Amino acid sequence: MFLKIKIIFFCFCIINIFCVGSNNPPIIENIIAIPDSTASGGSVLIICNASDEEDKNSLNYLWESTLGEINRVNDKDSITWVAPNEIGYFSISCEVSDNNNGSSIETIAIKVF
Repeated sequence: MFLKIKIIFFCFCIINIFCVGSNNPPIIENIIAIPDSTASGGSVLIICNASDEEDKNSLNYLWESTLGEINRVNDKDSITWVAPNEIGYFSISCEVSDNNNGSSIETIAIKVF
């Protein structure tokens, strides 16, 4: 009985290693801000250019900012960020994930004057 359990466990490990494979996380090429700075209360279009050879059409985007308001332009790679009524540099981050638990994060700093 113990030998059967060892054989089943060994077969499971081999199948898991060779058949399941590994997942590469999405690659974020860049984050673009148009314009790259704004007055307080102004709007900036931000686009995250990302790709994933394994999950070409199923990338998910999560946006966060230190201050300001995030408005979705679409369900994917673009937002409009409305600057707070303060001056300084503010960070906006984009986390791109695939359906295999791979993820990448990039951040851009926007100057508010």
